Amino acid sequence: MMLLDLSRHTVRRNWAPYVGSFVALFLGVTLIGLTVEMISAATRYGATLPAGDDADRQKVEDLTSLFGTASGFSGFIAIFVVASTFSFVVSSRRREIGLLRLVGATPRQVRRMILGESLIVATVASVGGTLFAHLLSPAMLWLAADRGVTPVRLATPAYWLNLVIAAPIGILVALIGARAAARRASKISPIDSMREAAVDRRRLGFWRILFGTLFLAGSLTMLVLMGSINGEITLVLGIFAPEMLVISAVCFGPVVFPAFARLVAWPLMRRGDVSIRMARDNVAAAGKMTASLAAPTLAISAIAGSLIVTLGIAADYDHAVSSAHLRAPAVVQTHGDAAAVDALRHSSSARTVDAGVPLGLTMIDSEGERELEDAQAIDVSDAIAARTLTAKRGSLTNFHGNVIALSDDYIFDSGYHFGQRIKVAFKGEKPIRVKVVAIVRAAPSLQPELLVPSDLARAHGVRGVADSVFVVPAAGVSHPVAALNRELAGTPARAESATAWLDQADHDTRKNNQLGLWVILGPAGFYSALAIANTLLMGSLQRRREFVATLLIGATKRQLRRMVLWESALVTAAALTMGAIITATVGVLIRGSLSDGLTSMPVHVPWMSLGIIGATCLVVSAAAALAPTSSMLRHVHPSQAAD
Repeated sequence: MMLLDLSRHTVRRNWAPYVGSFVALFLGVTLIGLTVEMISAATRYGATLPAGDDADRQKVEDLTSLFGTASGFSGFIAIFVVASTFSFVVSSRRREIGLLRLVGATPRQVRRMILGESLIVATVASVGGTLFAHLLSPAMLWLAADRGVTPVRLATPAYWLNLVIAAPIGILVALIGARAAARRASKISPIDSMREAAVDRRRLGFWRILFGTLFLAGSLTMLVLMGSINGEITLVLGIFAPEMLVISAVCFGPVVFPAFARLVAWPLMRRGDVSIRMARDNVAAAGKMTASLAAPTLAISAIAGSLIVTLGIAADYDHAVSSAHLRAPAVVQTHGDAAAVDALRHSSSARTVDAGVPLGLTMIDSEGERELEDAQAIDVSDAIAARTLTAKRGSLTNFHGNVIALSDDYIFDSGYHFGQRIKVAFKGEKPIRVKVVAIVRAAPSLQPELLVPSDLARAHGVRGVADSVFVVPAAGVSHPVAALNRELAGTPARAESATAWLDQADHDTRKNNQLGLWVILGPAGFYSALAIANTLLMGSLQRRREFVATLLIGATKRQLRRMVLWESALVTAAALTMGAIITATVGVLIRGSLSDGLTSMPVHVPWMSLGIIGATCLVVSAAAALAPTSSMLRHVHPSQAAD
């Protein structure tokens, strides 16, 4: 209790070092709290839906999954930044810790005092962050509804749920970050502690090396798997491998980041600018500080960059698969008009009319859990002729009656297997059992992941209209699109070339990806930008004594400002270089895996999105480093060296 009281007095009188940690934790808990409240709001909305409303219930589950993914990314970034920030603060207080050790404080007392200080700051920041998140929730829920992320404007949930989930996470993360740094500071002798404040040693602790090696081994295993397998699992690995690489890089950060910074600075040394040389030497000497400053930039650049590239390559893959399999040169958009489909079936310009009917099929597992899936009722001969539908396993030769075909991606994700009899239910019908007779290649733009025979769908009351009809023209029809549009005159349906249809489908896919990225990365990216600025501000404000000493040996204030600017540029460039390497590695492996078996798969690199991430990091870091330095230099003079 006495140490906790001492911690409280220390925080009250020596609050400046903890301001940056408070801001980082406050914003991190706010970010986590927002995702918690959005998940809670979606879950509450789902609970109000009537029984049997599988379609809306599935939308809510998809929405909850999206918010859950956003929560995972936000939580990872927040935990990463907060732990690094608290470690940075405690490391900066080593001179003070050395003085405490000199007057008789034991290592245990030092650890308990620092943990007590961290607990006080973390409690205030976490409770404040949850309250701020609750106040922001109505605006975020309105924005989500306005952008089409949610079907309706969801009601703001109760505050207590946020308080019992987000606040403890923030407190726990802060204590973990502070504990690791406190152990390092309290284990050394008093004299060494004071020397540690002046000289930054590059030695890595046992736990850093252990966890860094474990995460590196795990990430390399994922990368090897990405290069040797294909399918949906590749995309999953492409999302998680960068996170493990980032953790490993930060564990080895005091060694790795200065080395990368020196590498980045090497081409610039030919200019002979003393500011660049000083910046390089400072960054290389202060390994732990460099690692703390670079961590937020590496996290957002590697994780966001890899996710953007992964989704882009997934869209490229979908477009390539659709282009390779779509044999029909014309596609008719029916706009729900049944008469147009009937006219196509009797058209003299069409040889094959592949009009698969969309439907909702409820899958019922062995435990009775129900999940609504998009399916399509097809005439298999038409689908084979127009979409080159083929079975990777099994056969589509006798695709009639109580049978079903599943895509390879769905098989992997759901756990069903070839030959299994599974329970399904059509809307308003009693459950039946169907046999998995074929596994087909996934092609999301051409067909959903579940395919059933047309006769089975009709027997259970499915009377829908195809959204898109794939048409193979009759012999002698040289301009099928024009011919079909003449025959469809008077109906809302319109024919277009397969190329135009595929381009539009690709555009829609990328648009949906952009919406998902906005939900997943938007809050995390905004928080990362604030974290980069906050960490650099913390570092700059603690360098007053160093700046005075540098002025004393003859440096000008202009040279100091240039030095600080170059330091921020080198640290950020080093982090962005590592992030670019991780992103490029993930992109190359995913592309190689997904393109296996395809004759061509052009890849469109999202240079603009990646460039925006890099430019934002550079601008934010430069502004956050230069602003406090310029303000500080206006009030310092070499004569203050003795202060």
